[in-house]
Amino acid sequence: MKKLLKFFILIIMLVGIYFVLPYHVQMGLKHTFADVDDYKIFPNHIVEESPAPKPWLVSETYNKSTPSAELLHFFDERETCAFLVIKNGKIVYERYAENYDKNTISGSFSMAKTVNALLIGKMIALGKIHSLDDDVKKYVPQLTQIPSGKLTIKDVITMSADIDWSESYWNIFSLTAESYYGNDLDALMKKLKIRSDNQQGKLWEYQSCCTQILGYIIKNVSGKTLAACADEYLWKPLGAESDALWSTDKNGIEKSFCCLNATARDFARLGQMVLQHGRWDSIQVIDSAYIAQMTTPATYLKDEHGNTCDWYGYQTWVINYENHKIPYFRGILGQFIFVIPAENTIIVRLGKKIKRDAKDPHYQNEDIRNYIKAGLQVIAPKPA
Repeated sequence: MKKLLKFFILIIMLVGIYFVLPYHVQMGLKHTFADVDDYKIFPNHIVEESPAPKPWLVSETYNKSTPSAELLHFFDERETCAFLVIKNGKIVYERYAENYDKNTISGSFSMAKTVNALLIGKMIALGKIHSLDDDVKKYVPQLTQIPSGKLTIKDVITMSADIDWSESYWNIFSLTAESYYGNDLDALMKKLKIRSDNQQGKLWEYQSCCTQILGYIIKNVSGKTLAACADEYLWKPLGAESDALWSTDKNGIEKSFCCLNATARDFARLGQMVLQHGRWDSIQVIDSAYIAQMTTPATYLKDEHGNTCDWYGYQTWVINYENHKIPYFRGILGQFIFVIPAENTIIVRLGKKIKRDAKDPHYQNEDIRNYIKAGLQVIAPKPA
């Protein structure tokens, strides 16, 4: 009887502790790790489909060529939900699994970072941002603990801000967890501090808070929500066929560093527009010179090990694969949009699992290369 009483007392104590924990810690304990369907647990703003949707053209060779059996097995092992290959503006291969189809939306995670970079380019073109060399505080007064003159937009967009931030998704007490599971991004902005006074624009370090700052810049200069900007400047001109959702905190501020949820076919439009140097049909959606800068690695930066940054531009990753220089969007569970200019091809992969390698900090291991390999197999001409 005493043991049972002690057990119930322990349970009551644990429940009591749970309810006094910060909201983001409660959410982290409840959900354990990010999931592609997390838009269901957050409030969302709608990014509306285009009033003049433009369906993708389908190639006459649609699904006639497939990746190897070995790669298809790899897809299943990594719980690949969608794999889409578009060449010359036509779908040549499309595969869905895990109860997905062409109409299923899925989380992008950090692919959304590249969307922020696109919108920053649009704000520059509209004259709402003067230059990437501008002081961040000029546009984001919410950064109360960051002094004026210490941080430029370029520092933020290239992940060289050196903010006191640890990119930890496993630590539910971290600022990263607070940004994802928390419900007050304004409060988070007020916590951000610069780690040092002399590493901005010199040291590359991946920090999601940088993208959250970009989201605030876009919101503040446009006077619109991030979702409304994505709607007006991307989804509508690109002829998106489906609504997307951008998850928010309780105050309606988008989690800009992640949390744009859309179909594979609509994500593909972003890659196709980048492939076409910012154009879609006859419309110059994003300035071509800006697209070139965005997809060029910031090689003037070094990482903590002294490696030259040849893998990252403006919120955009770059990988070299078999003589192809490939810019790409990337999310934590293996969400990818690869842009392969030499083949006039884009590849979209959405899924639930990716292998990580601590010895490969820039995440360009065999897993990521397998998706490129599979896409190139599909478009390769068959031997006579």
